[in-house]
Formats: sequence, C-alpha cells, structure tokens
Amino acid sequence: MKKIMPNIAGVFFAMFSLGIVALLMSYTWQALARIFPDNLIAQAMGMILFDVGALAWLGAFIYLSKSAMQYAFSFIGFVFGVLGTLGMVAVEVMLGGQELMTPPEWINSALVYGFVVAAAAHVILFYAYKIAAPEVNAEISLGIETANITEEAMKQAEEALLAQRGALGSAIAPRLINNVRRNLGLPIGGEVIDLPAQDVNDLTQATPVYIPPRKMSFTERLKAAARVLTNPQPAAPRVYAAQVDKPAAPAPAPQPEESEEAAAQPDPLP
Repeated sequence: MKKIMPNIAGVFFAMFSLGIVALLMSYTWQALARIFPDNLIAQAMGMILFDVGALAWLGAFIYLSKSAMQYAFSFIGFVFGVLGTLGMVAVEVMLGGQELMTPPEWINSALVYGFVVAAAAHVILFYAYKIAAPEVNAEISLGIETANITEEAMKQAEEALLAQRGALGSAIAPRLINNVRRNLGLPIGGEVIDLPAQDVNDLTQATPVYIPPRKMSFTERLKAAARVLTNPQPAAPRVYAAQVDKPAAPAPAPQPEESEEAAAQPDPLP
C-alpha cells in the first residue's frame, strides 16, 4: 500500500488540478460572453488574458526565464492572470442568476474596465520580458556604448576642425579665388595648363635646308617705294619660318712658291 498510495495521490491531485482549471475557464468563458455576446472568437481570444495567460506565465517563470528581470516579469504576469481569472469568476457568480444578493451597480463597468486593464498589463509585461532577455540586454548595452563613443568622436572631430579652421580656410581660399577669377574672365596667376607632350627635334642633328631669297619684280619695288614715301615709319621686317644661308665653298689653301734656285737645282739621285 505504501508504494501504491503515492501514485493514487498523484492521480487524484492531477484530476483535482484539471477540475480547478476547467472550473475557472468555464466561469471566465461565461463572463466574457457578457462582454462579447454572440462572438465566439472574441471570447476565445479573451481567455488568453486570464486562465491561459496565468498558465503561460507560470511556465515561463519555471522553464524559460534566464535573468532576474525575466523571473520578476513572469511572476508579475502570473499574478495578474490569476487575479484576473478570479475577478471574472466573481463577476460571473454575482451575475449568473443567483438570488442570495443583489449585484452592485458598478459590477458591469468593473467587468469592462477589468478586461481593458488586463489586456494592457499583459502586453506591457510581454515586451518587458522579451527586452529583459540576456542576449537582448547585451545588444542594447552594446548599442548604447557605440552611440556614446560615436558622439564623443564627433565632439573631438568638431573641436579639431575648429582648431584647424584657419589653416583649412587658407588652403581652400586660393581655389575659390581662382574659380571666381575664372568666372569673371580674369587671368589666373600660377595656373598650370596640362597639354600633351610632343617630341622636339634636335636642331644640331637636323640637315640644314637652303631657301633662296625671293627676288622682287620692278612693279613690287615701285609699290614698296611708294609705301615708304607715304608712311615714313619703318616697316616691320618679315619673319620667315626657316631661312638658312647656304654655306659657301671653302677657298683652296695657298700653295707655297718655290724659289728660282730650288727650281734650278737638279733632283738628287736615288
């Protein structure tokens, strides 16, 4: 008997637990029917805030919580679920047709406002529970530190730019001045024009070209004389592209003259 009784007690306790849960859910269902008459979907969804919510928060408290804040939020959610369920049961008992007492006038308003408060509480606790997760908390802390470091870097960069404002302005000012002068069509000092490089012929190795001077005719001479007479200023000389005088042939070297005595002497014998 000692070995059987623990099993029997466990079975009875499980049946008792199921009975309690079924009883509470039935009264909550009937109370929700007063808020959402002829709307089974709304009644079923309303169960999440009371009986189902209490069981969900209890499971999260026992098996899913990983931080102290999650344990706290899940316990608060479990308490809200149980209190809401008991409140719905009390409302249904008072409005379910009993004749022992007269329900107060504010019971209907309390039923509606209680449902709204329970919905808001469970939503807030759900998001708080998710944020309190260790990995999410670590990501939030890292993001906050990154934002602080970025803000500090921006402040230091701003201070450095303020200190170097004069030097940077002096480096940019000539470029702006040149742009203004260029827009006004004024010459720009120190401007470098980038042109393609070309080969330059070595004039020392080039073969000179002889270009004979052009002879003027008699008529052209008369016209030139008339221009000189009418315009006393000297005319600018003409500039030719290339004019190289033909080099003159070298003169033969003078031969030494032989004296008469040397010529008269006979050649020596070999």
